[in-house]
Amino acid sequence: MSSAFQSRLQSTLVLALLMFGAGCAAGGAAAAGAHRSSETRLPIAGESDLQVSAFAGIPILQKSFFWDGNGEDDTAGAKLRYLWHATDDLAIGAGLTGVGFFRGGRDGLAGEIEAVGRYFFYRGDSLGVYWDLTGGWLQANDQVPVGGTEWNMTFSFGPGLQVPIEDRLDLITGVTYHHVSNALGRQNDRNPSQNEAQLWLGLSFRL
Repeated sequence: MSSAFQSRLQSTLVLALLMFGAGCAAGGAAAAGAHRSSETRLPIAGESDLQVSAFAGIPILQKSFFWDGNGEDDTAGAKLRYLWHATDDLAIGAGLTGVGFFRGGRDGLAGEIEAVGRYFFYRGDSLGVYWDLTGGWLQANDQVPVGGTEWNMTFSFGPGLQVPIEDRLDLITGVTYHHVSNALGRQNDRNPSQNEAQLWLGLSFRL
């Protein structure tokens, strides 16, 4: 393993840990200062969540669903999201992601900002099942994927689970299909694009 790769990997892990720690600290402080009830439940209309999670991305080569993807970068990072529940079933919000693109030498770091929509299609006393849809902008310090550009547009979708574990604290996990592209067109050599499956795990703090 090259020293450059080790340096980039360490930088990404530090960024992920800082985001995760900051999210946990902010969420814990907000939850501690808020009015607390004795029940353990899912969020309801009018409430807000601060969510922090860590993820690993596995590239999906060639075309998947309707989108081409030639990028082969492994990814890992952390996400911080704020969600407001417009109804019991529908939440909207925004998120910030720090991510590393690993390709054995010419690795990259990027930040992504995104709009988030979430719909719960099942709500029980101890489990919520939902579908996420996001769209955003990604800015990197190098071409991502290799041969592309430092800037890209993104979208993602996929299912997730939310499990109340304590008053105002939930466990969240899921899998997301994530697409990265600069939208220059599939015939353009500078638009290799990348599709990946992101596996993630995190915590949700009700504010």
